[in-house]
Amino acid sequence: MVEKRYYNREIETMSREQLLNMQWRMLKEQLEYTYAHSGLCQRQFRAAKITPDDIKTREDFISKVPFTTKQDLIADQAESPPYGTRLCVPKNEIYLTYLTSGTSGKGQEVHVGTKEDIDFFFGVVENMYVWSGWQKGEKVMHPLPLGMTVAAPSHTAGLQRIGCDIFSLGMYDTKTKLEYIKRFEITAIFSVPAYLATLTAEAEQMGLDPARDLAVRKILIATQAYPVSFVHQMEQRWNAKIYDYYGSTQMADGCTCEKGAVIGDQRGYYHVFEWLALIEVIDPETLKPVGPGEIGEVIVTPLKKRASPFLRFRQGDRVRYFPHTYCDCGRPYMLFEAGTISRYDDMMKIKGVNVWPETIDEIVLTKEGTSEYQGRLYITEDKKEKSDIRIEFKKGVPADVKQNLMTKIADEIRDTTGIGFIVKEATEPLPHSVFKVRRWTDDRQKGMVKE
Repeated sequence: MVEKRYYNREIETMSREQLLNMQWRMLKEQLEYTYAHSGLCQRQFRAAKITPDDIKTREDFISKVPFTTKQDLIADQAESPPYGTRLCVPKNEIYLTYLTSGTSGKGQEVHVGTKEDIDFFFGVVENMYVWSGWQKGEKVMHPLPLGMTVAAPSHTAGLQRIGCDIFSLGMYDTKTKLEYIKRFEITAIFSVPAYLATLTAEAEQMGLDPARDLAVRKILIATQAYPVSFVHQMEQRWNAKIYDYYGSTQMADGCTCEKGAVIGDQRGYYHVFEWLALIEVIDPETLKPVGPGEIGEVIVTPLKKRASPFLRFRQGDRVRYFPHTYCDCGRPYMLFEAGTISRYDDMMKIKGVNVWPETIDEIVLTKEGTSEYQGRLYITEDKKEKSDIRIEFKKGVPADVKQNLMTKIADEIRDTTGIGFIVKEATEPLPHSVFKVRRWTDDRQKGMVKE
């Protein structure tokens, strides 16, 4: 039995009813505040012909308040640059300005926070590390380079609040990171799954056995889907426990509890921080709530955001929802299945078939000997739609094994999706991202135009 690690014992031991009552009180306050100060919110309410007086219950809020989309935020910024009319505080109260990563290809949202906003947000990151067992004095690798996204400063602050000994290694190459990990006996690391695989492969190339030669015993992963077998493999190779978290700039966050990213042969759960935000999961077609075990889109309303708030933001994240009772840890928070979150705008329509990148990830990256891959969709000169995958293999894999693996991968993709992919070996090293991974390029529009 794993010992319970509390970040906020009072909230984490509430009944579900107590949590929802607290959430509703916070939501009413946030609604009144946002309507009073946000030009964007006022325009949305006028268009919907409602005022806060029409919102008397949680159900009223969900049924009457309009969605906010990424396009709404981008348009608002363009109309009143750089922050948009949703800025609700004087500019001299802005404590941090940060941007979304822009990975959806639709532009970067500008977000700002007051000191209260940012302290609250950093506490969320601290919560994730506490649940994952990170303690005061823990020697930790921080791999994120500082930039205009909120990830790097929030992880730094969260670790500082715990009292960890932080090694900021974002600027170094993989080999150098591993040298620091060994030299200073770093005990805990944060990484995306793909880069964890890169660290593992590089360590082995350096003659290191992570389980024997390195002191890492806790690993926190994020941002990517992965198969259960990947976690089992990495836990064995590092002799470490792996945890996982779900995070976003818009503040829809959750983390696996003490049980970790997988529980036996099953996926773990992200416990969604409902003291942070009102979270809905809806069918993006019908806009109705999904049921237990069903897949839907995340809708988020931050409950303590003063500088640039918004209501019912369509996150675009595709999750599998479960009620809080599906995990026996006792916390009252709703759950998302760990390791399967993706984005609706990442779905690829290939020859009329819906294909999710994580489907290909699981087929390619679970093979012993593969290191990374890149996919490309394109139209040939004779106007045929083609799908290519280039695979980077680990060093030392024999040529005949590579060929057998490529044949097997092509067969499995065809059996799973019904689509034939051209699978070949990459002729040069592929990018191994430290944070968000973009493996696919869609060049089909270029091929549709006759030059």
